[in-house]
Amino acid sequence: MQPIVGFGEILWDMLPSGKQAGGAPFNFTFHCHQLGWPAIMVSRVGKDALGEELTIKSKELGLNPVFLQEDSSHSTGTVEVQVDSQGQAEYEIKENVAWDHLEWNDGLKNLAGTCAAVCFGTLCQRNIVTRNTLKNFLECCPQKTIKVFDINLRQNFYTREILEESLYKATWAKVNEQELETLTDLLGLKGDDLKESLEILRRRYKLDLAALTLGENGCLVNTKNERIYLQGHKIEVADTIGAGDSFTAGLLVGLLKKKPLRRAIAIANDLAAQVASKPGGTPLIDLKEKSFVHK
Repeated sequence: MQPIVGFGEILWDMLPSGKQAGGAPFNFTFHCHQLGWPAIMVSRVGKDALGEELTIKSKELGLNPVFLQEDSSHSTGTVEVQVDSQGQAEYEIKENVAWDHLEWNDGLKNLAGTCAAVCFGTLCQRNIVTRNTLKNFLECCPQKTIKVFDINLRQNFYTREILEESLYKATWAKVNEQELETLTDLLGLKGDDLKESLEILRRRYKLDLAALTLGENGCLVNTKNERIYLQGHKIEVADTIGAGDSFTAGLLVGLLKKKPLRRAIAIANDLAAQVASKPGGTPLIDLKEKSFVHK
């Protein structure tokens, strides 16, 4: 199987309960691996204690850290995280850290030429160095590679230019409700409701698939031929960290495993609910639990 690549930020989420390894593409990469597909994280850590710990944590989670570059000039990324009474997370992301300076090299060029899919967001593009490395990576991917833009708007680390450039390069886009509302205003999608805005987004940027996650209210996934809505699960939320990332992973792996679209969406929905019911972005999930059986 050709690997799935998570591209972008790897960092420590500094939670009230202690630090946890995180970053949207890192969470995504772990969940692809957990679902049984080879997955590789492409990022950069500082040459410091936190970077060494992240490398060790990656190995503990079953990920090969061969594409985690080491930076002697910039520190390992961290994020101060506050979680409210509903489990919703607020982030304060440290700037000018190692993953902002991800360097292009022959190893990444070779990886790009062999991957089945790559997932990236907006945050890793806040610095021109990593943004240019991402551009190079995407240009070196084969035409058949699925390029997933998991938008993940954070603080003020995005622009209309970055959004549009990424959407035109992507084959898939995944957004949550708040992000789609922002895109609707910023890009002038102007649908009568979010469902229509999602379809306008898909058509305008010629996406093969556009997915909207709605938390406990489920999700909507549009392709050229199908619009599928699935209801959510009523769960006790521990926190929402990594839930959207796991949804993207479940949908992608499901379709790479040739599951019908509705089945792949159900896997993604179920996985996201289970992740939200547990603390942190990379909890181990029992794939023998009832929601995964016969899928």
